[in-house]
Amino acid sequence: MLRSRDMGRAIAVRRWTPTAIECYKRGCNCEGCFYKDFFSGSSQKCQMKASVLELVRVIGTPNVEVPQIISD
Repeated sequence: MLRSRDMGRAIAVRRWTPTAIECYKRGCNCEGCFYKDFFSGSSQKCQMKASVLELVRVIGTPNVEVPQIISD
């Protein structure tokens, strides 16, 4: 079975949705995401990271403040 990129493809991104902004603010880390449990029992994978990357490439970053984590 041939597989394309593991992240999938983002098609026809038009705008930043609230869910995409939340994913962007988390750094596309699935920890703490509402949809993590939804995909845990499924063979499908979340495509939001691919969508966020495509949105940044096409539209640019959203106008939101991203929390910075400072560690010692």
